[in-house]
Amino acid sequence: MISTDQPTCFPENVLVAVSSREDGSVLDRTRDNRHDPEMVENRRRFCAASGLEYDQCVYQIISYDDGNTFDTIGEVTRPDSEGVHADVLYTETPGVGMFLPIADCVGTVVYDSVRHALALAHIGRHASVAKTLTKTIEFFKQKGSDVQDITIWMAPSVAKHDYILTWFDHLTDEDWEGFVSQEQDGIHLDLSGLNKALAVRAGVPEANIYVSNVNTATDPHYFSHSQGDTNGRFAVVAQLR
Repeated sequence: MISTDQPTCFPENVLVAVSSREDGSVLDRTRDNRHDPEMVENRRRFCAASGLEYDQCVYQIISYDDGNTFDTIGEVTRPDSEGVHADVLYTETPGVGMFLPIADCVGTVVYDSVRHALALAHIGRHASVAKTLTKTIEFFKQKGSDVQDITIWMAPSVAKHDYILTWFDHLTDEDWEGFVSQEQDGIHLDLSGLNKALAVRAGVPEANIYVSNVNTATDPHYFSHSQGDTNGRFAVVAQLR
């Protein structure tokens, strides 16, 4: 873990941490077993260093299957190290950690300080198109949250300059205006910028939204899928105390 990259916007009764390359990869997509012993041992060490037990976590499984709509919100009340398929994990249960492997996409933590409710979202290109963060905030509201009480933190992720696609179906969509551009080398997306704007549109005060300035594509301490790390992943964990 890199101490200067950890969030400081949450109270002491909320644990949120992000690992780095030095903590080891927490998932190897080239291996058939997502719970490969080496990866699990890296997860355990990182969790212990963060102040929680991996066995008290829900492992978040991100699927890119054709049928996935990339906006599934799963409410969890107990640990599940085998994993839960969900694009967002939500809990109101203290002691239950949420564990997300990630590389380049925006690991996003949403917290209601009044209701003491917490969510961990995997916000990549697909989830951004699906407006998953907007739907997550709406889910909090349905649970009784006031958007004024919500704090959002976005973990290290790929910056627009380095997130380049050869095609993108939503280049002219109004929602993406200012967050997508056609350049000589391809189409550039600003994932964290778009999702911050979506959160503000949903009513979350801009002062309550914190975006890491670490670019995973250029910082050697983080795995980056866009830079060739097709197998390695770092982690974001979140837990109510």
